[in-house]
Amino acid sequence: MSQYIVKVVEESAIDSGLDFRIRLLLCHCFPDWSEIFRGGRTWHSTPPLFSVVASDGNEIIGHIAAVVRSITTTWNFRYSVASIQGVCVDPKFRNCGVAHEMLRLALAEAARRGFQFAILYCKEYLVSFYSSQGWRLADESVVMWNQRDLPIAMRSNCPMYYELSDVKLPEGPLDVHSPSW
Repeated sequence: MSQYIVKVVEESAIDSGLDFRIRLLLCHCFPDWSEIFRGGRTWHSTPPLFSVVASDGNEIIGHIAAVVRSITTTWNFRYSVASIQGVCVDPKFRNCGVAHEMLRLALAEAARRGFQFAILYCKEYLVSFYSSQGWRLADESVVMWNQRDLPIAMRSNCPMYYELSDVKLPEGPLDVHSPSW
């Protein structure tokens, strides 16, 4: 197995060449979403705050994007959260620790930037992987809202969260929306 390098990349440092190579990997890992990734690197047209990229020196072999979202709780508490998206690893490098290292770095960077929580949505078969990394399934309903105040149908059905500080995620339903709300 080849060595790999994992690093945080600011959105402003992603040039068109790197953007293209990341989108190729995303299309490869998420074929059902390739139409979206041909035009950008995230769902719902929200640019990442930062990305974590793994490479083997020549090719991009892994990717995570951190997008800023807000969550609102039952008692109308509002938190800015790091929404982890586009987690993928080239199939040739899976089960080698790449995803674990990228997640560790993404969560450390989100905590360094002052986020108290990270969230993600995943397919059911990935819950055990994320749970083994310290993520927890949300106990209550989690609804994602778009800019027009309409719920977004999520293809994946498992909202998960990670506490990045001593603050505990509030109990009850959560609404996830763009941070400008």
